[in-house]
Amino acid sequence: MRKFILLTIVLFFAVQLSGFAQTLNLRLNNYFYTWKRLDEVPQQGTDGNYTTHLRGYQNLAFDVNMGKWTVSSFMQTDEDVIKKVGRGFTYRFYDAFIKGTNLFNALDLKLGRQYVSAGSGRGTIEGANFKLKLGERKQFQVVGYGGYLSPLDYDFKGYNYKLTDNFLAGGQALYYGVPDLSVGLSYSMKRRALDPYYTLRADELFNNKTVYIETESKAEQYGGLDLTYRLLKKHTFYAKAYYDINRMKFQRGEFNANIALNNRLKFTAGYMYKEPQLAYNSIFWVFEHKSYHEVEGGLDYAADVLGTNLNIYGRFGGVFYTDDHSFKIQLGASSQWYGLGITKYTGYAGESEGVYAYFNREMIKSLLTLTSSFNYSRYDIGNESVQKTDVFGGMLGFTYRPMSRISIDAQGQFITNEIYKFDTRFLVGFNYWLFTKF
Repeated sequence: MRKFILLTIVLFFAVQLSGFAQTLNLRLNNYFYTWKRLDEVPQQGTDGNYTTHLRGYQNLAFDVNMGKWTVSSFMQTDEDVIKKVGRGFTYRFYDAFIKGTNLFNALDLKLGRQYVSAGSGRGTIEGANFKLKLGERKQFQVVGYGGYLSPLDYDFKGYNYKLTDNFLAGGQALYYGVPDLSVGLSYSMKRRALDPYYTLRADELFNNKTVYIETESKAEQYGGLDLTYRLLKKHTFYAKAYYDINRMKFQRGEFNANIALNNRLKFTAGYMYKEPQLAYNSIFWVFEHKSYHEVEGGLDYAADVLGTNLNIYGRFGGVFYTDDHSFKIQLGASSQWYGLGITKYTGYAGESEGVYAYFNREMIKSLLTLTSSFNYSRYDIGNESVQKTDVFGGMLGFTYRPMSRISIDAQGQFITNEIYKFDTRFLVGFNYWLFTKF
C-alpha cells in the first residue's frame, strides 16, 4: 500500500506541474524477479532447505521543463510479494530537485536532493548547488555547493542530526580559456554522523556491562586538482591529484591517456597512486596504513565484421602493494550484437580465470529482440579445497516492443556451482517512456 501511495504522490506532482510545462520526459520500469533461496548449507546426503521468493522493483524518472526551470526526480521502490525478507518494502529517492539553467545568462542553480560531483567533493546532499559562468566566452566558472548529507538508504528518515555534524560543502574553480584544455581546483569538507548504539564492554573487574556508544561525526577535508587536455582533437589526457588536509597527506594521484595511433587502433594507459581514504576522527585513522600503486594499459582495434563494428581489445592491469602484487589480463572482442572475452587474475587477489560470451539478435525489426549470454569461471577458494571450483552461468531473454514507448522483457537465468547444483531465476519487466511537448 505504501508503494502505491508514494507513486501516486509523485505522479500527481508531475501531472500538476505539466499543466505549466513545455516538455515532460517520463520513464517507468516495473520488474518482477523470482528465485529459490538456499536457507542453509545442506548436510551431506541432503538437498537442504529452499524457499521461493518473488520480488518487485519499480523505477520512476521524470523531468518537467518550464522554460529555464526543470523539476527532476528519480526514485525506486521494491517489495517482497512472496516470502518477506527484512522490511519487505523499501523506497529510495536518488534525486528530487528543482534546476534553473542559464539564469541571468550566467547562473545554473539546483535546489533539493542531488548528487554532487565537483573534483574532490562527491556525495548526495539535500541543499543547494550553483555554477556561475563568467567571462566573455564563459571560460571562468565557479561551482559552490552545500547541504545536509542524505540518508545512506536514500529514504526520508534519519534527520535527527545537527547540520554541523552531517553535511557536505565545498567548491570548484574551473578554467576553459585555452582550447581543448580544462583546469579545475576544488575543495570539499564532509562530516558524516553515525547512529549511537548499545554494546557490551568489560569493566575493571572484567565483568560484562552494557555501554551506550555515541561517536563523533566522521570528518573529511580534501583539496583537489583536475586536468583534461585533448590534443589534435583525437588524443585525450586526464590527470588529478587530491590532498587530505586533515591528515596532511597526499591522498590520491591519477593519470590516464587515450591515444589514437590511427583511425582503427587506440592505445590506453593509466597510473594511480592511492592512500586509504579514512575519516580524520575514525578509529581506523590511528592505525598504520600503506598506499598502493595501480597501472593499466591496453589496445583497442576497430574492425568491420559481418556488417557490424567490432572492437578487438587486449588489456593488462596490475596492483602493487608494499609486499605483494596482483595482475589482471583481459582479451576479447565486442560489438552491439555479439562478443567473447577471457579474463585472468593472478597474485594477491587470488587465482582465477573466466570466459564469457553474449549474442543478441533483432528477430523482428523494431519489435522482437533476443538476448543471451554464457559465462564460465574457475577459481581457487584457498586452503579449504585443493582443487579449483567451477562455476557456469547463463541467460536467455526476449524484449518485445509493441510500441515505440512500451517494451516488455522476459528473461531466464541459471547458475551451477559447488553449492547450487542448478539454480534458476526468472525476470519479467514492463517499461514505459513518454516525451511530450505542451
